[in-house]
Amino acid sequence: MQLKEEELYDFKKEFAEEVIKVLQELIRIDTTNPPGNETKAAEWIHNFLSKEGIESEVIESAPGRGNVISRLKGTDNSAPSLLLLSHLDVVPSQDLEKWEVPPFSGEFKDGYVWGRGSLDCKGTTAPQLMVFVKLHREGIKPKGDIVFAATADEESGGHYGPDWLLENKFDLIKVDDVVTEGGGPEMPLKVPHYTIQISEKGVYWTRIRTHGAAGHGSMPGPSKNMAIVKMMKVIEKIAKRKPPIIIQDLFKETVKAMDLPAAWITKRIFTSKRLMRFSVWMAKKFFIKEEIDHVIFPLVQNNITPTVIQSGQKVNNIPGLCEAKLDVRLLPGFDRDDLYKEMKKVLGKKLFNEVEFIAIQDQPGGFTPTGTDLYQKIEQTIKNIEPGAKLVPILSPGSTDMLHFRKKGIKAYGFVPMKLGDLSAKEFSALPHGYNERVSIENLMLATRFFYDLCLKY
Repeated sequence: MQLKEEELYDFKKEFAEEVIKVLQELIRIDTTNPPGNETKAAEWIHNFLSKEGIESEVIESAPGRGNVISRLKGTDNSAPSLLLLSHLDVVPSQDLEKWEVPPFSGEFKDGYVWGRGSLDCKGTTAPQLMVFVKLHREGIKPKGDIVFAATADEESGGHYGPDWLLENKFDLIKVDDVVTEGGGPEMPLKVPHYTIQISEKGVYWTRIRTHGAAGHGSMPGPSKNMAIVKMMKVIEKIAKRKPPIIIQDLFKETVKAMDLPAAWITKRIFTSKRLMRFSVWMAKKFFIKEEIDHVIFPLVQNNITPTVIQSGQKVNNIPGLCEAKLDVRLLPGFDRDDLYKEMKKVLGKKLFNEVEFIAIQDQPGGFTPTGTDLYQKIEQTIKNIEPGAKLVPILSPGSTDMLHFRKKGIKAYGFVPMKLGDLSAKEFSALPHGYNERVSIENLMLATRFFYDLCLKY
């Protein structure tokens, strides 16, 4: 295996190869959610730890929905404990013809490990697992407990993973601090800036239905009475919606943490509701010089995105029902009542009253402030690895398992440091859940170095 010295972050080549091989093996276990089947991966990890002489436990929240947990006991029960958290499930791999390699091959190619989950999130599991093993091999005795957990169901809300574990097996996963996915990618600025997730948008997935006259396709009635046509109008109005800009304190904190040219005036413009769209244009043209709309606007808007539409089963039958699903992500402080008010405004009273709304999931986002010992440890660790690096606290548009821990008052941050390499920010952000998901060896070992050095602070 050809590895470059600068990619290893002072680890031995043999150890780096172990990290890579563990990731490859995990990718080759298909844990697509739905249905999940994470138990296969959890048992693989359990067996791997057993060979190292490390005890672990596989816990199923439901048949096939496995979680694996192991704890390295500390020497001081009063010292803070750390959980290295990742998830084993992955999203479906669609349009296989658009992949350069099979999504469950775990192929090593062009300095990357390829496959579904290589970034999200087995590319976090492998470094955390090998760091946990390395601590055991070296006989390191931390003051506080170090816990490793690779869990189920994050891609569908974590209800068979951390949510279930915290309610049913709290003593096994009880900790003071949590570090997991959700932040860490480098920002395309001159000085190294790494995002750290301290909060996330709420998830309010919604099913909507329109009803109409059913009948034979050869004898249609007025199209306005058809369920599909009504749904087309609904989707069109959602697509034409222009979400208002909402500048919250967290976004101001994000902008404040960045080193920007002409900082005073630039930051004033970036945090102005009236000038937000102009500021994004200015950033693309003068500072970052690439598309960032899809990254910035979700941080200052409530998003309503149609993702599924279903109706009819036979070409000559006019269905009386059309159903769609909306991926709704709301900023902190907004809830389902705000969603319905917005939908009534977007659709108009008449069409709104013709639509049936059914809540699929209501999951408010959580928050961990930056003024904690854990935040300082993360900041010190990345600065020791890369002098001059800055942390930029962010709100995550997507949800993570951190929200379940934050509900319990447990400090949690999303931080797995990763460099853009030869990819643009837009290209990099498209890899998780996208075609040709892959992680560079440099990023795999950077994450490993970070988790190892962080654990040494406990």
